[in-house]
Amino acid sequence: MSAWEAIAHEHVVAGDLPRQRRHRFYVGERRLPGQIRVGIWEATAYTERLVNYPKDEFMYVIEGSVTIVEEDGREETFGQGDSFFMPAGFTGLWRQDEAIKKYFMVFDAHDSGD
Repeated sequence: MSAWEAIAHEHVVAGDLPRQRRHRFYVGERRLPGQIRVGIWEATAYTERLVNYPKDEFMYVIEGSVTIVEEDGREETFGQGDSFFMPAGFTGLWRQDEAIKKYFMVFDAHDSGD
């Protein structure tokens, strides 16, 4: 896993100095218009406002949980053993009240650091 680093940007709306780290198992050759990355991501508790999410991402929760809150207020919580998909363009909240560790598979047009 990489070293812990701060999650610090204007869209973090809650969390006491949230931190993250990752390990990429696979980074595909850059293709037009995008790239595939597969790995593990881990983060401490925090809440982030996602605006026009820039990638399609499949996730499988290894530890912890996250609640996804859609713009219309509908929410769904995913915990250990659950998998879910976050489509590019999603706008809403990523709320995790505890640490989380997840597998991810991302396809996006821009390398966002996952």
